[in-house]
Amino acid sequence: MAKRSRSNSKMNAHDTTHDLTNQAKVYAARMRLQNTVDQADALDAIREIAGNLIGTEQVAVFKVDKCRSELWLYWSFGIDPNKHVLLDLRQEPQLHAVLRGKPVFREHSGKNLLSTDEPVNAIVPILVDGAVAAVVVLFRLVTHKPALEPVDRQICEVLSNCAARAVSPRCAK
Repeated sequence: MAKRSRSNSKMNAHDTTHDLTNQAKVYAARMRLQNTVDQADALDAIREIAGNLIGTEQVAVFKVDKCRSELWLYWSFGIDPNKHVLLDLRQEPQLHAVLRGKPVFREHSGKNLLSTDEPVNAIVPILVDGAVAAVVVLFRLVTHKPALEPVDRQICEVLSNCAARAVSPRCAK
């Protein structure tokens, strides 16, 4: 009986450590974004969060142009910007949910979220005053990471709610 109890306590300790690690990642993302000083710093924070916490070195921010039903490339890191200048809402059905304020995530072996050569693992809205002003697109994950994890989705929620300064200069401290 004592052996089983020790085994359970080790598993509980591992689960607790894992939970605390995930909470720390979410907290770190929130603090990094909330403490940005300007647009450049906020965009750099998105790059750091994508690379260090989520696990992708390919990220882009597209601004929404609702009048023309498209999103245009505003900023990118690790992708060829010439390949991703514009996303047309008529050709990218996944964007409609994102423009309603809901992030979209690629399932483990699901089809690509956008019609691009590079795999897209998440499309996350950036909210400014409750409206979608831009989207963050997370492309290919690092090779040792097969799919987004639940904590990555929580971090994407933080991006959605705290990255406004990256696309709107009026969101200054």
